[in-house]
Amino acid sequence: MNSDKNNTPAPSATAAMNELRLGAARKRLAESRGQEDAIEGLREIVANFLGSEELGLFRVDHKTDRKPTAFQVFWSFGIDLEEYDLLRGLGEAGLQRVMRGECHVELTSGERSGATAKAQAFIPIRVANETIAILAILRLLPQKIAFDGCDLELFKLLSNEAAGPLFGANFDAKPVTEGPGMGV
Repeated sequence: MNSDKNNTPAPSATAAMNELRLGAARKRLAESRGQEDAIEGLREIVANFLGSEELGLFRVDHKTDRKPTAFQVFWSFGIDLEEYDLLRGLGEAGLQRVMRGECHVELTSGERSGATAKAQAFIPIRVANETIAILAILRLLPQKIAFDGCDLELFKLLSNEAAGPLFGANFDAKPVTEGPGMGV
């Protein structure tokens, strides 16, 4: 620890903790035993490492020209799906970024704007340079104010490595209708 008054970890300690966190997330996804276990692992990663218990996984329906025409709720936890609209949450510019493979994050640690601010992240789940799903992470737990640089690294890991455990070789998998965390 630094000897300063705020007890923040030294930069090398923060980097080491981040590497451990990334390794644990990667291992949890890789060791998943089937789709339901992978979904539960994703929920655990988001809750424990990112600080949110409101998330949803939306499949992208590509009809023509690689432009999404619809989004299908594949799985959710803590989101009122009657009221949540992925496109409204993302906005057109955010949707374009996510479809290009970039994470769309609102309210990171450098953008604190008060207690009423809402942090959310939209993470593309990708296979062969194509976004096949979007992980929406909404509202952080009260003890976490915003996403930080370590979280952004975890977003990249999820974007690049979650598709296999979640969908296996069958990227046309049907939505999970029962199992851990389904629904609200």
